[in-house]
Amino acid sequence: MVEAERGVWLLRHDGQQTVAAVDGSGAKLTVEIRRPGADPLLLAVEVTDARRAKIAAPARAGNDTAPVTMRSPIPGRVVKLLVKSDDVVTAGQTVIVLEAMKMENELRAPRAGRVTSVRCAEGMAVEAGQDLVTIV
Repeated sequence: MVEAERGVWLLRHDGQQTVAAVDGSGAKLTVEIRRPGADPLLLAVEVTDARRAKIAAPARAGNDTAPVTMRSPIPGRVVKLLVKSDDVVTAGQTVIVLEAMKMENELRAPRAGRVTSVRCAEGMAVEAGQDLVTIV
């Protein structure tokens, strides 16, 4: 769940909450997620619909080679899994297709790298925020 007010988003998932500072207006925003004991995570977010937001491309504070875990942005079902462990992917390549409310949503690699783990399978039901694929 996301609550937004005056440049600050409160992100809640599984009883945990994170504060994110938001910079920008309109459809394109930069979200800075502050995590205790870790570097801030900067995300470029493009709001495509009033009911959902699409993570466009992560911008890392310091390390572009850190592992990236792709998570399900919505609850749904995996209809296509287009990668396996050790596959090399390019930035923007479709990795997974999720179906939710009879619509297909393509999840694209946020950066180029190698798939180190796949935690889903075709036909599997997934929850919002569930880990799907890790890229290094």
